[in-house]
Amino acid sequence: MTYKKQRRVVITGLGVVAANGTGKEAFWHATSKGVSGIKPVQRFSTAGLPIVVAGEATDFVVEDFIDRKLAKRTDRMTHFVFAAVQEALQDAGIELAEENPHRVGAVIANTVGGVEYVLEQIEALYVRGPRYMSAYTAIAWLQVANVGQISLRYGIQGYCKTPVNDTVGGLDALGIAYGAIKHGAADIIIAGGCEALLHPCVLLVMAHSGQCATGDDPKAYRPFDRRAAGLLLAEGAGMCIVEEYEHARRRGAHIYGEIVGYGQTNDAHGLLKPSANGAQYARAIRLAMLEGVLSPQDIGYFSLDGRAIATSDEGEVAALRAVFDSEFAALPQLAYCWRRARGCASWRSMNTRAGEGRTSMVKSLAMVRPMTRMDS
Repeated sequence: MTYKKQRRVVITGLGVVAANGTGKEAFWHATSKGVSGIKPVQRFSTAGLPIVVAGEATDFVVEDFIDRKLAKRTDRMTHFVFAAVQEALQDAGIELAEENPHRVGAVIANTVGGVEYVLEQIEALYVRGPRYMSAYTAIAWLQVANVGQISLRYGIQGYCKTPVNDTVGGLDALGIAYGAIKHGAADIIIAGGCEALLHPCVLLVMAHSGQCATGDDPKAYRPFDRRAAGLLLAEGAGMCIVEEYEHARRRGAHIYGEIVGYGQTNDAHGLLKPSANGAQYARAIRLAMLEGVLSPQDIGYFSLDGRAIATSDEGEVAALRAVFDSEFAALPQLAYCWRRARGCASWRSMNTRAGEGRTSMVKSLAMVRPMTRMDS
């Protein structure tokens, strides 16, 4: 099936599992009130670990979304996906059983994989013996398990991908879904990111990476600040229902927003701290704006990355100034967000790696929802 005219792409449903709220309403209420999800880790002992606080989804109950048998056969990352996808579909008011399964897809990013599941099974193998290692280890810990499980649950037979690209994976998922629908490969795509990386092994590794704040201070995340010491880790998932505009309009769907452009670059900086040169960051912004036929004056809100690493923050400032130039100070939402990022650790106090871009997207859509309505 080919289309001479590029199709419009909109977002019609949102779902989220986060440390400061399970469900988009709870998440947005906490976020809008400045409630952080960073607290001492509770699921395991952090004795001797350099990181002892993180964004743990303590109110998440897996049995609220799937049965116990399936929960035992899948990793916590997939549990988050089941929950976020269920909410996103309900929010979109869509019944996938009534759709053409060949025109429905899923693009779900993940970076670390099912680390908790696979390490538990390795321990069982070496401590208790081969008989005690689950056969589901072969698939449950892989990043692709999330798309696989969602496809099985909802009968999805269309366009499916699993981006593995660290903290930008969730935005990659959105960009991939956008391109697939725009060019006619699908009508509906579940797009998102997830991560369940809170494990002693991961905390130890990330503490030595130089990109995460260590210690027990829940307010250690200080982007664009001289005291910046890095990110604070978190777990969770964010999902969007990405849909072709005419398809959404025909079924009377509520539309949160339209995707009009996407840009991606790589600074090729290697295994080092992020570069202070914002040239490639600025190029990605320009590519997205070019595709969307947008000028700096059209931008009402910019979601900051704010890694709280000096070189990265410097690069972000350089990129924003390069793109917006004299318009930089005139962007009210950007200025507001900038002040909040500098003065409030709970604005973006958690990093969920592959899930981060998507939870930021949920925040952005929730923020502009009271101000905008899309009718055509």
